[in-house]
Amino acid sequence: MKEYFIKNYRVFISIILSLIIVLFIIPIFATPGKIQNLVSNIKFDSSGLSKLFNLNIKFPENNEWQPLVKYNENFNYTQISPAPTQPIPTSGAGLINQTPTSPAVTLVKAGSTNIPTQIPTNIPKPTKAPKPTKVPDEFPIDPSLVRPGKTTDEVFAIASQKTCVPKEVLKSIAYIESGEFFSVVSPKYFLLYNSYNWWNSQFLTDPKRACGGYDFDNGSGVVEADSLFAGYQCHSDGSSGAQSYIFGPMQLSGYEQTKHGPAAAKLLGVSKVDRRVILDAITMVGVITKINVQPTSCTNWSGHDIVKAACGYYGSCGIADGTYYCNTFCKNYKRFGGKGSCDAASFGDNCWY
Repeated sequence: MKEYFIKNYRVFISIILSLIIVLFIIPIFATPGKIQNLVSNIKFDSSGLSKLFNLNIKFPENNEWQPLVKYNENFNYTQISPAPTQPIPTSGAGLINQTPTSPAVTLVKAGSTNIPTQIPTNIPKPTKAPKPTKVPDEFPIDPSLVRPGKTTDEVFAIASQKTCVPKEVLKSIAYIESGEFFSVVSPKYFLLYNSYNWWNSQFLTDPKRACGGYDFDNGSGVVEADSLFAGYQCHSDGSSGAQSYIFGPMQLSGYEQTKHGPAAAKLLGVSKVDRRVILDAITMVGVITKINVQPTSCTNWSGHDIVKAACGYYGSCGIADGTYYCNTFCKNYKRFGGKGSCDAASFGDNCWY
């Protein structure tokens, strides 16, 4: 250790002298101004530093840094200074909730007229498209033309009460004459078909709707002459047979309407009925059935009475012609929950045995 200090005594003497000069001599003779002048006169040779570190960086005379990445010279960008902000108070109540901000600098191509504006803080959200108004299930038909009953069950119950014929009997006949019409017709068109003169209604915009309400001759398939779409062919296969003068969901003939229509109109309290109106047609069938059966009760019918209602309306039980009308009728009667049974009744084409 001793040998180390002896070899490097010059270094230690230099350090000690430097400390004495800095700590004791300079504070005595130097003033702050002299120190500032002394520092300003100290100059470094930048070229020597560049050689020392071997960096090829050139410092421009205006002391501004040049970017290391060269921009495309085809684009000329101009810096737009942000709008001046309000000065921030240094004292008083103005200091409350005051936070200095640093506005961002926006670059815009020189010569451009599209100066960016301040982006709103609350961007409006797109509104949802309004839902379309629901189409009403019923047409606003003249109340004086609409018959009572808005559903299948209601119209059969009304006709049953008016004619003293079980609704299951009337319904069983209806489902033979018009298939599943009473099951598939929509509520609004049910109301339309249950109104007088619907065949000329403003709501009958499609001729196929006239066919849907059975406003066509059963034989020829042609829409009635007094209708809005008179002459339109309703048979899907385009065939046209001989006229039968049978119309409506209960397939009544013109003769039956002429003969039994006045009685049905009286029961319903209207001046005139038509076989194309649902309730009118069912009521006329009730009048015909009651005349054929001559029942002793409005509800308690025997199996013989039930079969006679079907046979009397069709004109036979359909054994000879192979339609088996009475058999189909009895199946429907069970399906609709009719009281009693017609299974035990003897079937024959003579409806008056």
